[in-house]
Amino acid sequence: MNCLSINIRGLTVGGKVKEMIRKYGIDFVAIQESLLKADSRFDFDILWGAGDYGVDSVCAGGRSGGLINTWNVRKFIKVGSVEDRNFLITRGTLVEDGSVLNLVNVYAPQKANEKKALWERLIGFIQGGKGMWVCIGDFNSVRWKEERKNSKFNKGMANDFNWFIEESNMQEYIMQGNKFTFSSGTGNECKLSKIDRVLVCQEFFNRWSGACLRALPRVLSDHSPLLLSVHDSNFGAKPFKWFNSWLERDGCEQVVIGALQGSYGNGPADVMLHRKLGAVRSGLREWWKKGV
Repeated sequence: MNCLSINIRGLTVGGKVKEMIRKYGIDFVAIQESLLKADSRFDFDILWGAGDYGVDSVCAGGRSGGLINTWNVRKFIKVGSVEDRNFLITRGTLVEDGSVLNLVNVYAPQKANEKKALWERLIGFIQGGKGMWVCIGDFNSVRWKEERKNSKFNKGMANDFNWFIEESNMQEYIMQGNKFTFSSGTGNECKLSKIDRVLVCQEFFNRWSGACLRALPRVLSDHSPLLLSVHDSNFGAKPFKWFNSWLERDGCEQVVIGALQGSYGNGPADVMLHRKLGAVRSGLREWWKKGV
């Protein structure tokens, strides 16, 4: 199921979104800053044409916000939803095999304390829910200093965001197409940042390890639309996961060193590397089970 995330600053570009849906074979669209009001009447046929589609929405508050999830019902069947000013969860099953999938459209606030409260609410849903999870949208946060240019890096906000990603056990695909997703200003003073993202749970990442995430050109707003294209791949080893924060925990470094020193054998370099990573994985798994 191919997904599109886009911050459009209003639904006046609906016709262009429809072109993207057709061009890229989109099955699920997450829209941020739709500016859709409670008394608004928007014809979603503009996006999908006359056909079968589903819609969830959260109305805008004032002159900003508004979330819309819309999908192809031939690929995804909704079973429930959760609405919040800063996120919209659409729960359902994939038509192809009945797998449970939770699609979370995120539009994070600006203030640090409000962002942290949002991360805590989302962790509660993710850890307490069933099925696969995809969080997609405008997170208004970066993870590392390198994800900002000509704008201030807030280490505390980044730490909170990285904590959320680690606690919810989320993964990221390498983003192609552009290093940054948001642009403000012009010339040498242009501010750039990577605040739009796609985060997926480990089960989703393992199932579609060959998925492609691409930042499309910023032609509809000052945000790059994000395109996640997936295809089934039932081959290859599971990805090896590592969090830098583990090194701050007592005993982690010793576990890694011990696993590497205890891994022997002969063979090609790639086979030996696979064995060493396997030993480290097993060592960390046992270390984690001890409740560190």
